[in-house]
Amino acid sequence: MLKPLVVGLGRSGSGLHLKTLARLARRTAATGDPLLALPVVGCDPRAEARGNAGAPGELTAVGTLDEALARIDPDTTVAHVCTPPRLRYDVIARLAGHGVRRLIVEKPLAASAGELDALVRLRERADLDIVVVSHWTGSRLTGRLRRLVRDETLGTLRGITVDQHKPRFLRSLTTDGHPSALDVEIPHSLALALDLAGPAELRAARCWDLRCEDRVLPGLGGAHVELEHPSGVRTLLRSDLGAAVRQRSAVCAFEGGTATAHFPLSEDDDHAQLIVHGPDSEAAHHVFRDDALTDFLEDAYRGFAAGTAGAVNFALACATTRLLCVARERHAVVPRPDTVPSAAPAPTAVAPTPVPAAGVPQARAGSR
Repeated sequence: MLKPLVVGLGRSGSGLHLKTLARLARRTAATGDPLLALPVVGCDPRAEARGNAGAPGELTAVGTLDEALARIDPDTTVAHVCTPPRLRYDVIARLAGHGVRRLIVEKPLAASAGELDALVRLRERADLDIVVVSHWTGSRLTGRLRRLVRDETLGTLRGITVDQHKPRFLRSLTTDGHPSALDVEIPHSLALALDLAGPAELRAARCWDLRCEDRVLPGLGGAHVELEHPSGVRTLLRSDLGAAVRQRSAVCAFEGGTATAHFPLSEDDDHAQLIVHGPDSEAAHHVFRDDALTDFLEDAYRGFAAGTAGAVNFALACATTRLLCVARERHAVVPRPDTVPSAAPAPTAVAPTPVPAAGVPQARAGSR
């Protein structure tokens, strides 16, 4: 069986990966086909992070990567890299130097285009199998949207609007892993847009400050990103991190109707909803279970076991990261909008910026 190593025990590593790995271990063991072995080895230099992570028997926590590497067998290890983006390349290089080849890396894949280029070279040189966390694109809900686009059930896709809103005051005040709101929720929706509508150019990117009591956190209040796809699709990605309520939804506008997808809001519930409005019928409202992260990790682990895990996923992650890097470089700082527009606005003064294709690896033979 494969054995997980989680590097970074913050919100992502502890709150998502550890819990999901424990759930996946129980689920596969119950079917008589155990996929991974507990306890997980986890490392984080912060004593408070180690003390608050994992249930008894599910985690062996250490303070340094050296201590963690001394406890693992590289041939059976899957390393989950859940550090802030600026630390990821160095961690991956250390793991590769120790012989760890299977990695699951949180999004965004890199903090800069230069680091992404270095990581692409390292992946090829060290023959790494890297899967980037992208459970939105692997979800059952996105699968249904993908079929609507592919089959043109409602006609040609014309526009995508994604809303990811939540109150994120405490985490923004107590952590410094994300330099702006572009790095928090936008990577999820950016990957979704590229998956559904193909490559895109940046039309505009905007961020605003997060204000709470006597503190102002620059660039962490929210973000809007506008894209234009060669297919003619226009995309608007919106994320308000000072919102009063949570929302995770995507509206796909077709020539002959709309599909509104509501993703599960948190680990408290694992059901998705899809509302489809056609031209000549009443809306069809579908509710179904969609435990996307657990399914995503199971698929990744089974791919690692078969040697076919990460190539296609890595190519999409590279394209997403390159476009995100352009948005980081070109974004404007604006006041927090009083209202969230209901449709993608017209192009602003920011000129289209193509994302270079160089450095994006092609899928290996036999990949999924």
